[in-house]
Order: sequence, then C-alpha cells, then structure tokens
Amino acid sequence: MERIGFFGGCFNPLTVAHILLIKQVIRQENLAKVYFVPMGDWYPKKNLISLEHRKRMLELALEKEEKLAILDLANPTQKTYAIDTFQKIEKQFPEADRFFIMGTDNYEKMKTWKDQEKLQKYQYIVLDRKAGKTKNISSTIVREKIKKQENFEDFVPSQIINYIKENNLYK
Repeated sequence: MERIGFFGGCFNPLTVAHILLIKQVIRQENLAKVYFVPMGDWYPKKNLISLEHRKRMLELALEKEEKLAILDLANPTQKTYAIDTFQKIEKQFPEADRFFIMGTDNYEKMKTWKDQEKLQKYQYIVLDRKAGKTKNISSTIVREKIKKQENFEDFVPSQIINYIKENNLYK
C-alpha cells in the first residue's frame, strides 16, 4: 500500500523550512509522496494573502520536486473544517495509507476542532517546529522581513522570490 502524506497549512508564504521538514519526513516515514494542502481565504489568519497567490507560489516551488505536489481542496471563500478535508482525501485516495502532517501547535489544538472525535481515527505525523535547523525560519519572519525591506531570500525557495517581488506581496 502506497504511503502518502498530506500537509495542510496557509503557506503564507512557503518557506525553505516547509520543504526541508517535509523532505525529512518523506525519508523518515518512507512516504511515496506528500501533498501540500493550502487553506482557503476564509482562514482567520492575520495578513493572509489570496489563495490564488499562495497556490501559485506552491506551484513554482514544487514544479521540479518529484515527491512533492499540491492538492487543491480549498474552497476560496467557504469555511472548511479539517474533518471535511480529511474525508475528501479519504475518498480521493482510498487505497493509500494516509498520514496527516501538522505542527505540534495544531496537533495540540485539535481537541477543540469540529468533530474532533472523528479525527482520532486518522494517522498523524507531528512536526516540532522548534527542533532543528529550521526553528528560526517561519512565514511570519519572512513577512516581517519583507515589510521592513530586509533581505528574505534565504528563507524562501528561490523560485518564488521574484514572484513575491513582482506582485508586491506582504508589503
């Protein structure tokens, strides 16, 4: 049975830490592929740019990555809960051994999520963002650097640097 990971998030923007952590998970967990699953625009996060821009950056950064892809399940405007997304993935990949990848922060919040008792049947890979060499890289730091007109280029995949600049994102 093929082992597939699903990594949900805002990716606002995608950082090199996201990529490094997922490649590490692929090796450690022997996953055939990991799908990045971006959240819709409804998500209540400060400074969230449009799903269209976030998906385009994912496409640019992942286009040459054999084991990384995008799974677009987000309704740009309609609120979607984790259980809805997980059930869609279950239907779309019925033959796969599915793993939902998230940070410790979200995993700890899960007990407050809608239908949390139904979420317990799924398999998870939990990432500790504070561990390792990626702890000082986050989307928040990238947005702050752009706003302050500081160099952010070491923090994001090279393929999206020009996209961010050309579209005046996070200013």
